[in-house]
Amino acid sequence: MKALRMALLAAGAVAAISLAPRDALADCQIGNCWGAVAFGPGGAWAYAVNEPTRDAASAAAQGRCGGRCSRVLTFHNSCGAYASGNDAYGWGNAPTRGGAESRALQECAARTSNCAIRVWGCTSR
Repeated sequence: MKALRMALLAAGAVAAISLAPRDALADCQIGNCWGAVAFGPGGAWAYAVNEPTRDAASAAAQGRCGGRCSRVLTFHNSCGAYASGNDAYGWGNAPTRGGAESRALQECAARTSNCAIRVWGCTSR
């Protein structure tokens, strides 16, 4: 019985890993991957990563936002993050997620209060 339980647990873990969302390489080549974060009124936001061009990344992020995002910020072979607060926002990009989030929060905090990260993304580089 214990062996059966372990086998079922292992099978479930494999299924969960295989079904987990991944940021696969779209059409970009490692070393030339674009990403974008898009945002708009009412807390709308979306992101796209691993696109072959800046325009493709922008279009993908806006498309995922369902037409509600009016601003798009792009990044190349790195990470990007968007933070917003009471009446302003901040944007940052850096080699790591933590660095991008830190920059976005610093920029936001210089303009307003109650800043929080709303969306981030990292290319595969």
